[in-house]
Amino acid sequence: MGRVEAIRDELEKDAPSFDDSLASCTKDGCAPDVAKSIGGGFDEKKPDQISAATVALVVARDKRGSAVGAPDVWLAAMRKATGPGADALRLATALAMSRVADKNARALDTDADARAFLADVAASIPGACKTYEALGGGADPDKMPPVDSPDHSACVQRDLARKEGPGGGYGEGLFRGAAGALALWKAAAASLHDGDAVMKGEAKSALEKRLATIDAATPKIAPKIVAAPPGNSWSQMEDEHNTRLGEDAGAPRPRR
Repeated sequence: MGRVEAIRDELEKDAPSFDDSLASCTKDGCAPDVAKSIGGGFDEKKPDQISAATVALVVARDKRGSAVGAPDVWLAAMRKATGPGADALRLATALAMSRVADKNARALDTDADARAFLADVAASIPGACKTYEALGGGADPDKMPPVDSPDHSACVQRDLARKEGPGGGYGEGLFRGAAGALALWKAAAASLHDGDAVMKGEAKSALEKRLATIDAATPKIAPKIVAAPPGNSWSQMEDEHNTRLGEDAGAPRPRR
């Protein structure tokens, strides 16, 4: 726990530095190595303090938020978990988001604008969709494997369907991905605000300073609005799920 507390204490600073003996995250699946160097294991289903501190390093130091999975686990941890690892996770995410908030606080009308924002979300938010990383790195949506493309990726769909998003049937292509990334960004900000209530001292003050920057920028982040194509499969599935069953489908049939 001494190393976890040291990570938290560094993350209270605007320019943290970290122990060189802590493993770096240079590829997907790196989290267990980082956790081992802190002094424990990594669990992204039921994270402990070391797991949370691991993700804090991956986000704030290595800028690899999308290198870990399970975004909803980390959103929940930021929202309500206590302890030095949870505080480190909140501080790291808020630091990473506040570093890039102002440069994205504008209309994102060009492909370059959208890709820059997607790259920043992939770097800054724990568990961010790998599709955002790929698009931010220049991937052509039309040439991506369907399962990874913004039009078909399950994690883009999940983010669009968040209460902060425009709905799972929204848009297409690069700017569908940008809309999903913005919904995840807003969900992360909301979790950080909730988590502020369980923090105290220097950590709480640092978080609130970063949240002020994020809050001022977020309403100004405006990806170009795009329409969904005709026959959009996600829209069709949503319509099917929301359609009422046929007339008296549950009523008993008369006997013959």
